[in-house]
Amino acid sequence: MADPITWPGLKGSYTYWLLTTPGDPQSIKAEAGNYMFVKPTNAGWVPVYIGIADSLRDRIPCHERWTEAVQHGATRAMAHTNGNALAREAEERDLIGYWNPVLNTQHRSGPATRTLLGGLGSRF
Repeated sequence: MADPITWPGLKGSYTYWLLTTPGDPQSIKAEAGNYMFVKPTNAGWVPVYIGIADSLRDRIPCHERWTEAVQHGATRAMAHTNGNALAREAEERDLIGYWNPVLNTQHRSGPATRTLLGGLGSRF
């Protein structure tokens, strides 16, 4: 398993793990959680979409935005479990407000995505 990555938000920070086979439902926990589709840059990772799910296994492998995320440069999915629905929603809003992913339309705080999560270019 790859090292976890901690993503800053407007109000907190959140630790995510790389999903090595996001297209295989059996490789993903059937638990509620938060997830993101990320693209690599020369300096690190940038989320292009951030979401929540009642079941990560049911949501991620057949996600309707994955093809569009790939068109925007996404190469990886990251996630973590979070059983508290209110906390999942607050985290989603916090991260979207900070990063302004190109594919998220709600909870944005500005027009542009932050450019990178520094120092992560060599982890994957």
